[in-house]
Amino acid sequence: MSEEEKKKESPKKERSRKSKRTLKKKEKETKNDAKFEEKPDLKRLFVIVIVVDQGISKAVEKYVQDLGSTVQFTFGGKGTASTDLLNIMGAVDNTKGVVHAIINEDKLENAMNEIGLFFNESKKNRGVAFAIPFRSIEGVRLYKYLTQTI
Repeated sequence: MSEEEKKKESPKKERSRKSKRTLKKKEKETKNDAKFEEKPDLKRLFVIVIVVDQGISKAVEKYVQDLGSTVQFTFGGKGTASTDLLNIMGAVDNTKGVVHAIINEDKLENAMNEIGLFFNESKKNRGVAFAIPFRSIEGVRLYKYLTQTI
C-alpha cells in the first residue's frame, strides 16, 4: 500500500473507533438510566423477632405472614433457665423457636399489636417480640426481593 492509501484509510478507521466508543458510552448510559427509572416506592423495613416455645413457632410464622410479613424464617434456640428453675415453673423444655419476619413500616404497628393479642390468647402462647429497623439495604433488587415486589 502506498502512503496515500494508508492516509485515506486511517481517518476511516479513526472515525469507526470513535463511533464504537460513542455507541458503547450511550449503551452504558441507557443501561444505568433503566436501572433507576423504575425505583419502587421505598418504605422502611423492619425485622420482627419473636421468641416462643419451639412447638408454636410454625404457627407464629404463619400468623405473621397473614399480618403482611413478606419473608419469615425460624431458628432453633435454647433458653438460659436452669433445670431446677424449669422444674419449679412446671416447664418441661427450654427449647425456643426464634421467628424472624420482615415487614414494612406501614404494617408494623398493627402486626405488633396483633402479636401482643396472640400472646394474651392462651398460656401456651407465651413469648417475647420486638422490632429492629433495617439501617441500610444494598441495591434495589434486594429491596424488591425482601418486599416481594419483583
